[in-house]
Amino acid sequence: MAEHEDEILRLLAHSISETYSLLVDVCQELPVPITMPTDRHIPVSNAVPAIQRVAALAADQPMGETQEAQLLTGCIHLLAAIDLYALCAARYEETRADGVGANLIHSDEALRRLLAWLLINRLD
Repeated sequence: MAEHEDEILRLLAHSISETYSLLVDVCQELPVPITMPTDRHIPVSNAVPAIQRVAALAADQPMGETQEAQLLTGCIHLLAAIDLYALCAARYEETRADGVGANLIHSDEALRRLLAWLLINRLD
């Protein structure tokens, strides 16, 4: 069973990394771009404060309330996924692993919608 749990944790870590990369892309396209750490292997100790900073700056972006909420939602759910992942890595629980996945789905959806809006409105 430990091999199965290790594989799930590996996949979840990869998914967290992909969602973080999506957030980096969104931040580059914001009306007031925000620079995020983008080293190949970003330690959580650097990623979490950067994500928290983006969440704090969401209200300062010159865009609509819906877009602000999408940015904040993407950040909050990504942070929740990271927290649950840390708990799951310390003591694996299936529900925690499911929680990581669910939070990443919500984060990805919000960030993808925001990125689409940013790219469409950049062309105007």
